[in-house]
Amino acid sequence: MIEVPNVISQNLQTYSIRIKFSCLKSLLHPLLIEMFLSASRNLSFQYLIAIIIIGIILVIGTMPGLISNMALSKPSHKHKPLSNMPSSSGTSSIAHSGTNPVGGSSSGNKVVMIGFDDSYKSQFLYAKPILDQYGFKASFFEVCTWIGNTSNRQTWQDVAALQRDGMDIESHTMTHAHLPNVISSPSRLNYEIGGSKQCLANHGVNATIFGYPLNLGSDSPTIVNTVSKYYDLARSGSAPLMFLDCKGYTKQPQNDCRTYSADGTLTYANRYNIKSDSFRHIYPTQNLSPSQEYKIFVQRMNSQIPYNSKGEIRAIPIITYHNLTNSIQDYNNMASTITVDLFAQQMKFLHDNGFKMLVLNQLGFDPTKNVFYIKSTS
Repeated sequence: MIEVPNVISQNLQTYSIRIKFSCLKSLLHPLLIEMFLSASRNLSFQYLIAIIIIGIILVIGTMPGLISNMALSKPSHKHKPLSNMPSSSGTSSIAHSGTNPVGGSSSGNKVVMIGFDDSYKSQFLYAKPILDQYGFKASFFEVCTWIGNTSNRQTWQDVAALQRDGMDIESHTMTHAHLPNVISSPSRLNYEIGGSKQCLANHGVNATIFGYPLNLGSDSPTIVNTVSKYYDLARSGSAPLMFLDCKGYTKQPQNDCRTYSADGTLTYANRYNIKSDSFRHIYPTQNLSPSQEYKIFVQRMNSQIPYNSKGEIRAIPIITYHNLTNSIQDYNNMASTITVDLFAQQMKFLHDNGFKMLVLNQLGFDPTKNVFYIKSTS
């Protein structure tokens, strides 16, 4: 018979009625449970305490296994999708998940969109593997007649592979024509803009966004009206941020993102003039080194932070790349060419600092409120 001190015995008697058998069943051997229940029915308290002590010894003996199983078990995180409805102020909500879906910590306030123009083969060979490494997706604006034309351009097989892997494929004209130069020819304008959409459709791509070559034409009503016949949206330049309500451009003030102002003139930012900024490092007075360009990139990406808070996205940096190279000589000679190492460094920064990467076709436009919003990603 196990002797139990009176004080302990009294305390145990006080609380014994509160013991839940379901908890004990999860801890003790079934035989001990039966003994426990039998003791309870017979009101043999000392026998009951002996069973509890034996059970505790058995539980302690199994603790290493329990701990090991707990260590091997990984929690499952289901990330909530982006809000698919615009607010009246031209913002979109990103649900807080605590982690970035592709790694790193995320506050839900940092979003970026990147695109690639002109169908360079290097985008497929060098940029895509880096994007894949971090689970990033991007938008590729293809020049239809350039595809498969020379060895330094993508093939239609490359385009199909990009699309299969979840990349966004969009239109960048048939021949990369400078659109203001062909404005006098409606047939040529339709060929460059509408023909490109049909060309991509012939290869299984439904392009809904148009990219103006050299960012030329978004200030021309004739060109914009032609674009609007074929596409939902169009991307141009040049601004470090795209404001979803179009109100952030102090030098070109707007009340919303309508295409035409009250006096019939085109607005600065609208659904056919989404603001982006091309990667460019050569200027009339300087050629920025990769390290200098990296610092500017970081500043550009972080410039959205004052406008985005509590998961509400009001401004997004959209950056456009062209050719990639492993040669510093090519980098120094071509203004829009980026080195593979610098591109990898930029993508690592975005990943490690919790930026969420979106593609351009995740932008939606509300024609009633005349604001942009982020579509659902579910």
